[in-house]
Amino acid sequence: MANLWRERRPLDCAMMNKIPAYRFYFARPLRLLVLLLCLLPAELAYAGDAPPRARLIFVGDIMTHAEQLERPRSIGSWDFSPQFRRVKPLFNDALVVGNLETVFAGGGNFTGYPAFNTPDELAQSLADLGVDVVTLANNHMLDKGASGASRTINVLNDAGIFWTGLGSGDTGPNKALIVERNGIRWAFLSYSYGSNRILTSSDVHLNTISDDSVTEGLHNARLSSPDVIVACFHWGNEYQFSPSKRQREIAALCLENGANLVIGTHPHVLQPVEVVNSDLGDRVAAYSVVAYSLGNFISYQRTLPRERSVIMAVDFDSTPERGYRISRVSVAPTWVSNTRTKEGRLIEVVYAGESPRFNHAGLSAASLKAAQAAGKAVLEFLGASGEADAEGFYTLWDAASPDIMPEKRRETPE
Repeated sequence: MANLWRERRPLDCAMMNKIPAYRFYFARPLRLLVLLLCLLPAELAYAGDAPPRARLIFVGDIMTHAEQLERPRSIGSWDFSPQFRRVKPLFNDALVVGNLETVFAGGGNFTGYPAFNTPDELAQSLADLGVDVVTLANNHMLDKGASGASRTINVLNDAGIFWTGLGSGDTGPNKALIVERNGIRWAFLSYSYGSNRILTSSDVHLNTISDDSVTEGLHNARLSSPDVIVACFHWGNEYQFSPSKRQREIAALCLENGANLVIGTHPHVLQPVEVVNSDLGDRVAAYSVVAYSLGNFISYQRTLPRERSVIMAVDFDSTPERGYRISRVSVAPTWVSNTRTKEGRLIEVVYAGESPRFNHAGLSAASLKAAQAAGKAVLEFLGASGEADAEGFYTLWDAASPDIMPEKRRETPE
């Protein structure tokens, strides 16, 4: 994976002793210059260059309904990569997190709703897309029982995808996932409101939401000294555009206990993204982000507006005196297309913004028009501003203008 940021570190004074004592006329001035740089404050060591940066990308529910299996089954290939090809450029140089709302239970009897079971190949397609972490605490993770959940873990491990939200084997319940990339430590926790199936085995533990479990999980995460803590929740009321009172209570509890990001799924539609001033003096980040629901990244839920969502990017930069802090929050609107072919439905995640860098070849004029209308509605609902940047993301919040908060311009994303 490409570097998450362009790393630049203050000069190590020990380097001075590694400079050969050449007899050229410039050797002594060079050694003197290095010594002077060592004496400068650490802040000045970054002067003239961008500070280290990192990016987290979040997507919503990753679902596989029966209609999404039609074409792969017809052509004899369970490669799901074509469903994601049009948005792959959005996933560069980031640590990518999504909610896996299906299981890899095996057996060949692949099904959609209400009891999901998806071919293992989806895991590799997600890895090829750039997905690094999936949350497993959701109401469908036990659709095929504890054995299905356990096998899902094994498939993810084989694909090189990290997971959180379940206790299994050496991973205890309510244990934070720690991911280290290029010198930064990310802590991830995942909780669900519950499950569609009662667990009858002690082999797997599903992390569920309660004040005590969330507080305990965040406390344990802090003991690992992460740079950033991300708390993910499968919560709220389906198809509602506003967070419930309970969602707001849990989000506040998370921020009080050290979470930098609170990311929600389950309603299958978008809910607001809020940026909160949470400066507590020596905290890593002066601002925290709560995304109450990111909707569906991919599914076959066609009822408006369940087929539209965003890919959310949260950028961090680092300063010697503050550590990592949130510097920008941005979104790229998406829309799930449904194209009928002779082999069955072709389901694709389509970029729904106005950036010219994305491939829309093969989409009908009607589909492209629908995608752009959905993208406009999504951006207005979330309160994104300005034009898309070079990568296709629209700004929700920027540390350069911290008092300008996302302000929605329509009541629903429909």
